[in-house]
Amino acid sequence: MQQLPLSITLVMALLTGFLCLAAGLKYSIPNNFVRTRLVMTAFFFFIVATLSISFWQYRIDSLPYTVPAALLGVLLGYLLGVRTEQQKLRARGIEHYVEHFAHVHLYDITAFNWWSVINFYTVMGGLLLINLVGLSTVIFGGDAQSAIRTSMVGAFLLGTIVPYLIHLWSIKAPHHAKRTTNEA
Repeated sequence: MQQLPLSITLVMALLTGFLCLAAGLKYSIPNNFVRTRLVMTAFFFFIVATLSISFWQYRIDSLPYTVPAALLGVLLGYLLGVRTEQQKLRARGIEHYVEHFAHVHLYDITAFNWWSVINFYTVMGGLLLINLVGLSTVIFGGDAQSAIRTSMVGAFLLGTIVPYLIHLWSIKAPHHAKRTTNEA
């Protein structure tokens, strides 16, 4: 039996760290808005690190493919997500928006509101990327074409995240201390 490439071991450790961080933030940061900003920022860096570790030797060859994929991701991320959420923010005000933006309602899923499915998106995106990295590295033996295709998927995911992160980090969210029943 052959040993797995070191890049796969490193990327699996990175995925484990990312998923542990996401779960840890769920229990350590009660504010949904702050937690989502941190998880999405970590997801962004997870993708960058995964692609860098796995396919650094194809970085120049993949540029003609990854740049358009990233730009398409930015366009879709902005059109499908940021514009919708900017309308919600203007309509409901910042305090209501920050408090309720992560609530998932059936109409949010059927209307495909971007923020309502973001946690699912990050976990599934991370798992998709790690599986594609494994497929291209282990099954296809580091084939250049499969590495470029996987890099395109990663670039697309990065592109969809960039407008989201810019929007999230541009909001100056009010910080309210939650009162306990003893204080009330």
